[in-house]
Amino acid sequence: MAGVFTMLAVRRLFSKNIVLRHLNATKSVSCPSARCISTVEGAQKTYKPNLALRVSDENDLTDIDRFLRKQRIKGALYSRDENEQATERFWSRILKAGDMDLIERYLNMRVKLGLHNDPEKVLKDMRGAGLTPSSWIYASFISQSCAVGDMNQTNFCLRMLRDAGFKPNRYIFSQILHGYVKAGLPEEVSSTQELLSQIGLWPSKFAYEGLLSAYADIGDKDSLLRTLDEAYAVLPSIDDKTASREISPILLLDLYTRLVCSLAYTDATCSEITTKLLTTDYFPLEFAIDTVKVLLAKGRPAAALEIFKVIHKYQKQNDHLSSFPVYAAAGGLDYKALEPFWHTANVDSKELFMLRNKCKLYFHRIGKTNSKLGDQFQTCLEEHNVQGALDLLKNLNKTNITLAYSLFLPKLNRSGFSLQDLINQTQDHEINKALVFGYVFNNLVSIQSTDDLKSRLTSCLELVNEYRAKELLPYNDVVRLGNPIIVKLVTNIISVSDMAEIAKLNKSTVMHDVFRIFSHTLTKRSLRMLYLQVFEALMLSNLRSFHGIPKNIVIQLVADVCAHQNVTFGYGDWILSGLKDAGVPRHIMAKLSSDQSVELSSFSDLSVVLFGGRTSNAVRRNKNEGSLANQMKLPSEESVPIAAESLVKALKDDPKKLETELKSIEALWSLQKKCILLSYLVNLGSKDLVERVLQFLPEEQRKQREPMKSLAHIIKSSLENDTEKESSSESVKQSIQNLQNLSPKDLYSTMRGPHLDTLFRCWPTEHISDLIDITKKLSKLGLNSVNLQLAGVLVNRGLSDLVSTLLENNKTVPFTFLVGNPRNSLTKSEFLSSVEYLKSVDSQHIPGFVDHCLRNAALSTNDDNLYQLIRTVVSPPFNMDLLQVCIQPTLQVLHHRLEVSENLPEDILQATQPVVQKISALKAKASN
Repeated sequence: MAGVFTMLAVRRLFSKNIVLRHLNATKSVSCPSARCISTVEGAQKTYKPNLALRVSDENDLTDIDRFLRKQRIKGALYSRDENEQATERFWSRILKAGDMDLIERYLNMRVKLGLHNDPEKVLKDMRGAGLTPSSWIYASFISQSCAVGDMNQTNFCLRMLRDAGFKPNRYIFSQILHGYVKAGLPEEVSSTQELLSQIGLWPSKFAYEGLLSAYADIGDKDSLLRTLDEAYAVLPSIDDKTASREISPILLLDLYTRLVCSLAYTDATCSEITTKLLTTDYFPLEFAIDTVKVLLAKGRPAAALEIFKVIHKYQKQNDHLSSFPVYAAAGGLDYKALEPFWHTANVDSKELFMLRNKCKLYFHRIGKTNSKLGDQFQTCLEEHNVQGALDLLKNLNKTNITLAYSLFLPKLNRSGFSLQDLINQTQDHEINKALVFGYVFNNLVSIQSTDDLKSRLTSCLELVNEYRAKELLPYNDVVRLGNPIIVKLVTNIISVSDMAEIAKLNKSTVMHDVFRIFSHTLTKRSLRMLYLQVFEALMLSNLRSFHGIPKNIVIQLVADVCAHQNVTFGYGDWILSGLKDAGVPRHIMAKLSSDQSVELSSFSDLSVVLFGGRTSNAVRRNKNEGSLANQMKLPSEESVPIAAESLVKALKDDPKKLETELKSIEALWSLQKKCILLSYLVNLGSKDLVERVLQFLPEEQRKQREPMKSLAHIIKSSLENDTEKESSSESVKQSIQNLQNLSPKDLYSTMRGPHLDTLFRCWPTEHISDLIDITKKLSKLGLNSVNLQLAGVLVNRGLSDLVSTLLENNKTVPFTFLVGNPRNSLTKSEFLSSVEYLKSVDSQHIPGFVDHCLRNAALSTNDDNLYQLIRTVVSPPFNMDLLQVCIQPTLQVLHHRLEVSENLPEDILQATQPVVQKISALKAKASN
């Protein structure tokens, strides 16, 4: 009910009389560029008192200003409480300074850090200091409530704004759009857009920013990218200043950060946004570098690296690299997470050595905080304070979880605690996974020549399988072990190996058996970390031999196992040159390199001596361009949807071209892009190509996405004729059963992506109840919008009687979930089914529904759906006027589509002639 009152209050604010009264108010809300991403032409300047009269120490003001400018970055290093303490101590000094601009920036900075400003306290403090609140003070309160989707509080703040004599402006309206998205009220977003269009504030850059930042905050990548593409299409044609037509690269970086930090998986990236960054005329280097730091501090190394690669295309200087460890450590990363940054920067060997050592030194230094924890733990053991020791274990977090297996597990084991005792006491999934890994590692590191080796390894493998079944393995976090313990592990493995086998075959079966257990204990990422540390420990070891086996031979034995387990390292990775120096055979080196085309020839050594390390990279780059990119038709940066369509066409018409394109994708595309390609191939129902591309992925990723074959099969079967459908019905039924057996987490990774909407539309009608059950399982992860998305598709398909079980918090399906999307615009029958539903439950939103459907159809590539929809809308019984039912962005998109279309049917030309005339007149006016 509260939501209804909020809606009514905001509607009241937007009603014509209220809007006019606000637009004629004596004061207006200013929105200087320093306070938001957009800029406003002619915005009112905020009053600033004479600083000489109000501030006794100019340096004090300078300190405050520096703090506010830097806190976006520095704030990422600290917890909420720490940021609260840091910012609170400036409040009294800012009030004393009396600078309204500082106060406004201070409040805005707190909102961006997620800190709460109490409106009553702020206003009381300001009045106590003899200051009159400016419009932006109230705007910051509105921004704060909208950021969390609290529209009741927004309504209260709007009344405060009005009572103070200020009128809401574009920025505040954009925040209201933002708030409705956050509150999960898509129908209010649409109706607010309609109201804004009536007063000339939609479309606008500000309004799009409000929507985009909200979609990014809630992790709705599809809506974000769809709206972003719409903004790129609409903004250039609006009758406004040039600056308001362009999407700022600062906004793109901000959206990127918000999006990847809102997603559950830490390896999230968004190549669609970075691609747009590469096409901008202006690139904000300092802001982009700060973005990398924030992403590292948030524990998002893959995203930070993607932005860093964009930066490196604009700037080759590397002054900022030395500051990265501080932020990486704050994000719970280890120093090895920064290795890809060093290689992307392409620093020379001397600088790389210095960076690497400085980085290790920093992480070693901050590790002393862990030493304090270790001292506390040791004190508990000496005082027999068992509960205190267990409490310390329970309080471990991402930044020190390595202590669970390197310190707590071995000492508590020796004190009489079994592994199961610790698991029962801790009851923290991530800590327990670390404990199990530590237990397995300690079992393997303590192998002795007197042991029954076969029995020991068998029981250890059984233990691993037991805890895998309990989902406490594989361990997927940081592997950080000391060099001495790793040397001990390798020494003990060599001690029980067959020396004759090593001498004759340069192979150790025991080494293979031990690391095979590690491969079941760790994820591929963590296993790679273990191998990196093993190689590093061996290379740095002062030992010349291990039980008579030369150190280089031991390194070769480990490399053989590593290659056998398909663990690879990027070309240029520091470990490859070390392995080559240790005499690792060329065929093994080729397997260890993630770039299978790399050639480690004597010329590589010569070129390094003559020209420096970068020459070999250039030689390789030129070689690849000649051998792969130039001879293959498919460039590595091609649009993924277009590439998917090209593959499907080649599968049908040109097998030779198909093999060439697949070869190019396997060699040149990143892992992330291959995974996105899978979604688009599923969307096209190409099961055969899904199976082919799956083979390009590492084993762990391949297993995770294996169920996508079932999705592709379901979509493919829906496209078949009746005879083919009948013959494949059993296999479709089995595919559905496979999906039902997946956990919610595996379902999420399998179903998320551009193929989800297509899957809903292609799902066999006789199995809809199974689809509803699967969708409900997804909603357990908090993905309630999936329920509404399916409900909308069911209405489109004429199955509205089945949607009630999906509507947990909604009485009806919001019309915005009925309108389709540019990939799947509504057919005539889907449109009519949806209109019938809206007539019975929500007739007032039929115009908004029609507008959205027309826009999606115009943005799609399906001419037939667009033409049928236009004919349906303008003909009986609807007889709608396109100029009346469509808001301006839709008219602009329609006009553009008509311009680029060829051979338009005569009836479509006549129906859309008013649209063409109106938009052409607006363009002519804008050009004058």
